Amino acid sequence: MSKSWRIIEHEDKIKKELEKDYPDQGLIKHWQTEIRAFEKGVQQALKRLRRL
Repeated sequence: MSKSWRIIEHEDKIKKELEKDYPDQGLIKHWQTEIRAFEKGVQQALKRLRRL
């Protein structure tokens, strides 16, 4: 499965934030959490589809 544009967008935000002199670790953690939540939601949706 290819990456969602939302995950790619968040990964880009993380990369840009890490390039700063003083990256905001809170923002980075937030975006990482959103990526994991999205991936989990996709996995749960696929699991439900397999049961149909």
